[in-house]
Amino acid sequence: MGERLEFSTAIYKHQGPVITISRESGCPANLVAELLVNKLNHKMITDGHSPKWKWVNKEILQQASEELKMNPRDVETYVKAKESGMLHDLVASFTDSYHVRNARIKKVIHDLIKNLAIQGHVIIVGRGGGAIAWDIPKSLHLYLEAPLSWKTNRISSLKGIPVSEARKLVLERDMQRLKFRDSYRTKFSDEIFYHERFNCKSLTGEQICDLAYHAAELKKLV
Repeated sequence: MGERLEFSTAIYKHQGPVITISRESGCPANLVAELLVNKLNHKMITDGHSPKWKWVNKEILQQASEELKMNPRDVETYVKAKESGMLHDLVASFTDSYHVRNARIKKVIHDLIKNLAIQGHVIIVGRGGGAIAWDIPKSLHLYLEAPLSWKTNRISSLKGIPVSEARKLVLERDMQRLKFRDSYRTKFSDEIFYHERFNCKSLTGEQICDLAYHAAELKKLV
């Protein structure tokens, strides 16, 4: 029943606009989101409107924990476990039924993101946003990627760890993020739901922002 309701895209016709940013490890999604929000709000101010755009990332987990009346660390642990496929590690952490609790967390995160997307004027970074908001017409879905060597060197530099350790971390994180996004897909979701993919090795955050803004204009989100 839930999947059939998701398939009814007509109810979202006048909702949004929303932009989602999915990314691989080391790609500056938060930077791009911040730059893009500033650019979008500047346009609104120039046009005589109050700025409405905002961007969210970890705030989603904080809000989910408040709604579930759970420790934010437990919600974050769920996300990481779901990403890695090691949900059985959470059994000892929950007093309710294991499967029921996991289903509740997943649904709350889904509903929070969906509601943010419907309300509009928001950039959602990660958290399966692209898979969840795919059926909102006034939406733009971006994907930040880069060659493995570039991501490895960047993570090595940022975290001050050996290249070999950074490479292992990058591979693990990229696989985890893919699994988490896929957990929110349904049989009605488009197989490919990104409008633009950007190579972070060859493009700066500012350049990605400018290109994404142009795409938002073309899609009449601005």
